[in-house]
Amino acid sequence: MFVQFAAVAREGQVTKAAAALGVPQPTVTRHLARLENVLGVRLYTRAQGGMTLTTDGEQLVKPVQQALGVLATAIDDLQARAAREQVRLGFLHTLGEQAVPLLLRRFARQAPLIKFAMVQDSADQLLRRLREGQLELCLTSPLPAQPDVEVARLGQQRLVLAVPASHVLAGEPEVPLAAAASDDFVTLGAGNHMRQMADNLCRAAGFEPRVAFETAGISTVRGLVAAGLGVAIVPAAPAPVAGLVEVPLTDAGAYREVGLVWRVDVELAGPARRFRSFAVDEFSTALDDSPGTGAWQDLTTRGEDDEQDR
Repeated sequence: MFVQFAAVAREGQVTKAAAALGVPQPTVTRHLARLENVLGVRLYTRAQGGMTLTTDGEQLVKPVQQALGVLATAIDDLQARAAREQVRLGFLHTLGEQAVPLLLRRFARQAPLIKFAMVQDSADQLLRRLREGQLELCLTSPLPAQPDVEVARLGQQRLVLAVPASHVLAGEPEVPLAAAASDDFVTLGAGNHMRQMADNLCRAAGFEPRVAFETAGISTVRGLVAAGLGVAIVPAAPAPVAGLVEVPLTDAGAYREVGLVWRVDVELAGPARRFRSFAVDEFSTALDDSPGTGAWQDLTTRGEDDEQDR
């Protein structure tokens, strides 16, 4: 009621006050009438040209404006403090399936009050958002080598050959990628880093992949494979997919490196520094040089539910 009262005093008309507040005109009129009924006084004289404060209205308007100003300042301070306790984090879509949720759950045990504003995007777009200041940190692959960003390598994520459950390779414990040379492939779109990795792995195995379907999402890739429309090179899924079998690849380059990236010219706020320290201490120091090993692999292995930390 006091907000509407101050708005009418400021604008001089109910119509203008309603527009400024973004509410219907009857709402403002109803609140003014209720306030006058509660106080037992007339606050305005109504005329065709607008609204004029009465003597009682003049006596009330300044304290109301001061009180609303104090309230607005307090709200701004609370919102600013909440923003300072928030980490703006970006990550790849494929890391959002399991790795990032489990990573944040581990971090929340140490810092339960720190919140996250999160963005999922492609590697190129994550770096763009980072450079533009939209993000403080991003979890990405491949690891960028530009001088304006710094990278902490966190681990390696194995790639597998996803095949339909009826496929001849579905029962194999592991296979070389060359065994799928005659198959149709389901891939992400051209320009995606996972697509580039898949193409490069095929070429290193001695063949050019015959692409039957291109799509924008890794879950759609798996769905097309499960439907029997081809095979695919993908990170291991966080949970079994009906109709699909993941066969480990024996090829030397069948993994991708994952890292945490930040700008070198920007001093991170306290929450972001704390999360960076946690991620680096928890994962990057726990790795050896073998793909698919170390603490990071615990976050990207299907069925791992972080029990060892409970």
